[in-house]
Amino acid sequence: MMRTEVKLIDETYTIRGEKVDVITSARFDVDSGKPTFDEKLDNKAILKAFDKYRKNHGMISPERIKKLRHSFGLSQRDFATLLGWSATTIATYETGSLPSKANNKMLLALENDPNVAQPLYDISKAAMTERGKAAFEENVGASEVEKSKKFIEKGINTLFADINYSEFSGYTAFDLKKFSNMVLYFVINVPKLTKTKLNRLLFYTDFTQFARNTVSISGASYARLPHGPVPDQYSLLYGSMESANLIVEKEISTSKYDWSYYAPNAEFNATLFSKEELAVMHDTLERFKNMNAASISAFSHEENAWINNDNAKLISYDYANSLTILNN
Repeated sequence: MMRTEVKLIDETYTIRGEKVDVITSARFDVDSGKPTFDEKLDNKAILKAFDKYRKNHGMISPERIKKLRHSFGLSQRDFATLLGWSATTIATYETGSLPSKANNKMLLALENDPNVAQPLYDISKAAMTERGKAAFEENVGASEVEKSKKFIEKGINTLFADINYSEFSGYTAFDLKKFSNMVLYFVINVPKLTKTKLNRLLFYTDFTQFARNTVSISGASYARLPHGPVPDQYSLLYGSMESANLIVEKEISTSKYDWSYYAPNAEFNATLFSKEELAVMHDTLERFKNMNAASISAFSHEENAWINNDNAKLISYDYANSLTILNN
C-alpha cells in the first residue's frame, strides 16, 4: 500500500494568460517523494488561484454573487433572466468560475446599487416566473440581509404594534420568538419544506388556534396573495431567522425547474407554547404533512378568508370560524 503525506508547495497557474502563484497543499508518495493525484487538494489549489486572481482584478466572488441574488429573492434561473444570461452562467459563477469582464462589471454595479436592477426587470419580467416577479417586487431596493438587520435593530415586534390586539393579529401581540419557533416546528418535522407550504401551515395553525380559543398563537397578521394566505412581511421574517442562523434556505435545480426549501439550523423550543398550542400545531402537521405545496395552496383557496378578501389585504381572524378543516 502506498504511503502518502501532504506538504505545502509553491504552485503557479496560468489564468487568462496571467501567471498566478499560490502556496497550496499537495499529496506526495512518502517513499518516492513524487506527487500523487488528489482531486480534492487539486481543486482547492485551483480555487485558491482563482481567488487570488479575483482579488488582483477586483472581481466579485462566488459568495457575493449568491448573496446578491438572494438579496432580490431570486432563483438562479430568474436571476439569469433578469440579467439576460443563461441559468448555467449563474450556476458556474456561484461554484467558482470567473465572470467575463462585462458580466463582472454588471454584477458589481448591482451590488453597489440595487436600483440598477429596476430597468433590467422592466425589460425581463415577462420572461420571469411568477415566483421570481413576486420576490423581486418585494425585495427591490434593499437586500434581504439589510432589511432584516434594520428590522432586528429596530425590534421586529414593534413593527406590528399598530395591529397588535386587533382582529388582524388574533387579538394578541406579535411575538417573534413564538413565530420563529412555529416556523422551526414545521421546518424540523416536514422534510424539504417549501416557503409556499410553510406559509399555509402557519396560517392554518394560527387561525385554528383562534377558532378554538379566540386568540392566535404568534400574533402574526396574514395577507391574501394569489397562491393563498401568507404571514404579512413573511420574507423579512424568514430573512431575520436566516440572519439569526435559525433556518437556512437551500436550492435544488433540475433541467425543468428550480425550487428551494428551508432546513433547520436550531432546536425547537416547546416551552414557549401551551399544551393547547402544541396540540394545534401537531394537528395541523398531521393534517397537511403529506400534502404538497400546490395541493395545500388549492385547499386554502376554498377558505372564505381567501375568497372574500382582495389581493394583498390583511385577513381578519374572524374568518377562522369558517375554516373548512373545523368540520372535517
